Amino acid sequence: MVGAGVLTLALAVTGCSAGGGGSDKPNVDNSKGAADTATLPTVDWTKADYAAVKDGGTLTLAIDQLPDNWNTLQADGNNVSTGQIMDPTTGGPVRNTADGGWEVNPDYATEVKLVSQDPQVVEVKLNPKAVWEDGTPVTYKDFEATVKASSGANKDYQTVSDNVYKDIASVTKEDTDQNFKITFKNKNADWPSILGGSTAGTATASILPAAIASDVKAFNEGYKSKPLPSDGPFKVSKVDTNGQVVTLVPNDKWWGQKPKLEKIIMKVVSRDGLAQAYANKELDAFSIGTNKNNYDTAKKRADGAVQQTGGLTWNHVTLNGSKGPLADVKIRQAVARAVDRDTISASRLSPIGAPVTSQNNYIYMPGQKGYSDDGSAAIGFDTAKSEALLKEAGYTKGSDGIQAKDGKKLELTYTLDANNPVSEQIFKQLQANLKVVGITLKNNTVPSDKFFSDYVLKSNFEMTGFAWSGTAFPVSSTESIFYPVDSGQNFTGITDEKLGDMWQKANAELDPAKRIELATAIDKAIFAYVPVIPLTPTPNTYAVTNGLVNYGAAQFQSIDWTAVGFKS
Repeated sequence: MVGAGVLTLALAVTGCSAGGGGSDKPNVDNSKGAADTATLPTVDWTKADYAAVKDGGTLTLAIDQLPDNWNTLQADGNNVSTGQIMDPTTGGPVRNTADGGWEVNPDYATEVKLVSQDPQVVEVKLNPKAVWEDGTPVTYKDFEATVKASSGANKDYQTVSDNVYKDIASVTKEDTDQNFKITFKNKNADWPSILGGSTAGTATASILPAAIASDVKAFNEGYKSKPLPSDGPFKVSKVDTNGQVVTLVPNDKWWGQKPKLEKIIMKVVSRDGLAQAYANKELDAFSIGTNKNNYDTAKKRADGAVQQTGGLTWNHVTLNGSKGPLADVKIRQAVARAVDRDTISASRLSPIGAPVTSQNNYIYMPGQKGYSDDGSAAIGFDTAKSEALLKEAGYTKGSDGIQAKDGKKLELTYTLDANNPVSEQIFKQLQANLKVVGITLKNNTVPSDKFFSDYVLKSNFEMTGFAWSGTAFPVSSTESIFYPVDSGQNFTGITDEKLGDMWQKANAELDPAKRIELATAIDKAIFAYVPVIPLTPTPNTYAVTNGLVNYGAAQFQSIDWTAVGFKS
């Protein structure tokens, strides 16, 4: 994802953020587990020169679901599966590097640079060869329309996030349609995030064709059942809704080096069926996540290997604070204090051979510059403190061990996706933890293909859990998860109004050290009202068939889909 976090199911559990300023060096003094986590590489896939990759071959991968909307800038299109499908079909002037920084992507641009800091102005010179799938040139008009659509100015657009876009004053043509300037009305240090930079193969379109972006109906509804036009090396050639399979083939209008693969197949495989599908050689690679069975099964495949890097995804419990008992901050704090997050993290990470740590920051990941443990002091495991908070909220523990207030027992409901072993295990751990302090946690299991569209995205839950999979631009990308209350990614129903000004200052701060200080203040402010309980940061752990190159586990680096394939 580029400008905001992306939803993913709880199996692929690692971080909504990356190193501020493009660094992945650990802030060891303040980071619980940071030194250990930082020992993992940022890229672990098998690298091969383009010339060493054989021509042809089919790559078969797994996804969780077919898209609810193929427009990844539209709210319903904001999930990992859609990003995985779209990644080979899209790109932008900027791409992520292995260390969490960025560089100009020569396929899309000849120049991208900050030419003025006050006012902030970015100059972009597009590659004149860049075209859409129908041969229409990519121009400044596409960027201008996309910025307007995503800025939040027109509330009819159902956008994922207005992060960065809302700070832009104008996109103006220079000497040609391919050369333009982006002028900001408010400074934003994460400006490269809207120009590309997919992370670990999960893309969000950096731009849309102007005809789509300038039409509210086309933006919101035009791509519910069909893919966006490609401006990448591959295009979607077939969508089999019955078989739940998407087929991608090389884009015949692609102007860059020819893709090595003849075909990419992405098919829906249930989370509890992934390991067996890989063992049966039905998949060439898959994300192991934190599932021990997946890990053990993957290691047994003789012609495969397990790759592991630092991650950008963290799993959590999202609390709906708009109604019911969780509308009381003391109840949210009590629930958080009752959860033994370290034990949950150990149960998730030890079985896959990963360094064990809990996520104690909403913005930065362990092992990254800027990470500090702001969570332990605010919501660290403390059952006595949890029960004291419940008492302050007017609850009394009865002889049956259940907390009650005004004769009503304290019961909460946790919504989870079906056939996901990790989600089920986390629920059981939460249920056992809350029982100790007298809170009953009930299970509401829903179909996995409806989990996001009908429950998470509509805030149709009391408690739920999934993972945020984020970007190399953590400060701005995290904002819409917590602020404002009605953003396309804030499913908690609550916010702290002071966060708006705090984020505005942090986004505008171009000095990396000062920006970290501002981000830390934001982090502590969020922990104070606990809209989300962060659980576990997880590495990217992939099972990969021997011979597959330039694809697999990576923390930041964008995938060059032209070079993905099998070693000759």
